[in-house]
Amino acid sequence: MTFNDVEFKACLRCGVEPVAEDVRVRSLTEPNVMSVTCPACGMSDRIAWGSVGQASLEHAVATLASSWNRR
Repeated sequence: MTFNDVEFKACLRCGVEPVAEDVRVRSLTEPNVMSVTCPACGMSDRIAWGSVGQASLEHAVATLASSWNRR
């Protein structure tokens, strides 16, 4: 699966394509959340991004993909 031109490999637990979700919150105190989840077994990972002092969406997607693909 590709999200923002970044590849997320199939779930290492069961081999199913993951689903990415980008939840944006309009708040100075609450971060946005980027998550990736396997629809078959429920394995998931997430990262907060975009509030003051946190990474941009592009950096968040790259970091999340790196973490997901290493599992």
